[in-house]
Amino acid sequence: MLANDVGAVRRRWSVLVVGLLAGAVAQHWIVGARIAHAATICWKTGAEAGLITMHGVPQIMFLLVSGIGVASSVLAAQRLLLQRGLGGYMALLSAAAYIAGITVWCALLATPFVRIVH
Repeated sequence: MLANDVGAVRRRWSVLVVGLLAGAVAQHWIVGARIAHAATICWKTGAEAGLITMHGVPQIMFLLVSGIGVASSVLAAQRLLLQRGLGGYMALLSAAAYIAGITVWCALLATPFVRIVH
């Protein structure tokens, strides 16, 4: 009975890791689309300060959801690295992907081309 429960728990954590990886891919898709949009606008109209406006609340939500993704990935990695398999490494990969997405997003926000409005 106990071995069956351990397998079920491991499967649940593995499903969580797959969901976290999908979330990291979606995050990179969103960041890439915004960067492509900014590059297209700069190419068509020229680069100037405050060319792109972004609202502050969605940025906070983006960082909050990404932070939850990092925390969940690290927690899943802690649980799954104790067992053999790829699950723990996939969780670490998703945490690294979330952190990379946050870094690129914050770098985009720090450029003079972006103006954050409230």
